[in-house]
Amino acid sequence: MSKLRIAMFNTDTPVSTVRPKWNTYGKMFEDLLLAAGSRFTPDLVIETEEYDIQGFQYPSSLADIDVILITGSAAASYDADEWIRRLNDYVLDVYNNHHHVKMFGSCFGHQLICQSLLREYGVHVQKDPNGYELGVKEIRLNGKFRKTLGNGSVFSRKMPDSLRVQMIHGDHVVLPAAESLPDSWIVFGATQHCAVQGMYVPGRVLTLQGHFEFNRFVNTELIHVFGEKGNWPQQMIQDGLEDVDADDDAEFISEIVLQFMLEQRGESAAHRKVGGLLTPPFA
Repeated sequence: MSKLRIAMFNTDTPVSTVRPKWNTYGKMFEDLLLAAGSRFTPDLVIETEEYDIQGFQYPSSLADIDVILITGSAAASYDADEWIRRLNDYVLDVYNNHHHVKMFGSCFGHQLICQSLLREYGVHVQKDPNGYELGVKEIRLNGKFRKTLGNGSVFSRKMPDSLRVQMIHGDHVVLPAAESLPDSWIVFGATQHCAVQGMYVPGRVLTLQGHFEFNRFVNTELIHVFGEKGNWPQQMIQDGLEDVDADDDAEFISEIVLQFMLEQRGESAAHRKVGGLLTPPFA
């Protein structure tokens, strides 16, 4: 029996109508990953611990952590808040100095990881000139990603050409040019609206712009709340709500994420033994 230990970095709180079912975003991810594990890796034990990143809560040690998962947030990764600055520094330190720890980020987490780790290559996050991307959208997967993760399969199932996932974002990651990135970085895929729907570094990093952790109910509630707070045009809200009410591939994406978390486990264990992991960064 093997064990996967995930540190859930909560960077926001679900809206009030969602909290009775899921009081944290980390819990949404946990439910889907546990379900994926039960379908394909029944001998796997998944242990999670949650951290309030806006409240500056971090693990006391990284020695027993396999994955850091950074959730979505209403905040922007380029905001000047101290908690965001500290998270940027933390992510960079983990990537450079704690090689056994993988990182996964969704939406805000995707944007912050790309901003932190790829800044020197000209990558940045900004408001999307196309506006918000809302509801279920189809991501055309990058051929290189499809061939690399699991050698083209997910738990022995063929990687599809595209995936449908819930969206709610107004910022996006901007790449100056794909060829300017380090060879290890692979674009996940693109929608008609957004060219960078995630990034992948085998054995180290996976990010997704979309929210596979959201279902119709959760994204509907978010569109209502954000639309009211942001004074969104009524037609934009209505179109978003219509697009939310569609089937998605959340189960398959949860399997992709779990397979990423489990890949190269032997190599990660070697790093754990060799690396200097007695003191966590920014403790």
